[in-house]
Amino acid sequence: MSSVRLKQRIMCSSMLSLPYNTGLSLIKQAMLSISSATPGPKSKPMCLMAMSAYGYEIVQTLIVDIEPDEHVKRAMNEINAAARLRMAAAEKAEAEKILQIKRAEGEAESKYLSGLGIARQRQAIVDETIQH
Repeated sequence: MSSVRLKQRIMCSSMLSLPYNTGLSLIKQAMLSISSATPGPKSKPMCLMAMSAYGYEIVQTLIVDIEPDEHVKRAMNEINAAARLRMAAAEKAEAEKILQIKRAEGEAESKYLSGLGIARQRQAIVDETIQH
C-alpha cells in the first residue's frame, strides 16, 4: 500500500502489483527501499534504479486498488449529497407548481360552470316571463 498525490492535489492510497524479473534473491532489501519511494510518474525512474540495484527489472506496474484519503471521501460524499438535495428541491418545486396549476384550473372551471348556471337561470327567468 502506497500513498500517492494526484494532479488535483489529493492524497490517496494505492495498492500496486509489480511483476518483475529477478537476477538476485535480495527481495527484502529491495522492497524496503521501494516502500520508501512514492509511486507516481516522477518516481518511476527512481523506483527502477532502486530495483535494478538489487537485480530486479520492473516489467509492468499494475495499480490494483486506489483508496482516497478519508477527508477526500467525506468531501466527495458531501458534494454528492448536496447535488441530490438540489435535485430533490427542484423536483419538489416542480410538483408544487403542478399542484398550483391544477388547483387554478379547477377553480377556473368551477367559476365557468357557476357562471354558466347563473346564465341558464337568467335565461329561464326571461323565458318564463315571455310565456306569461
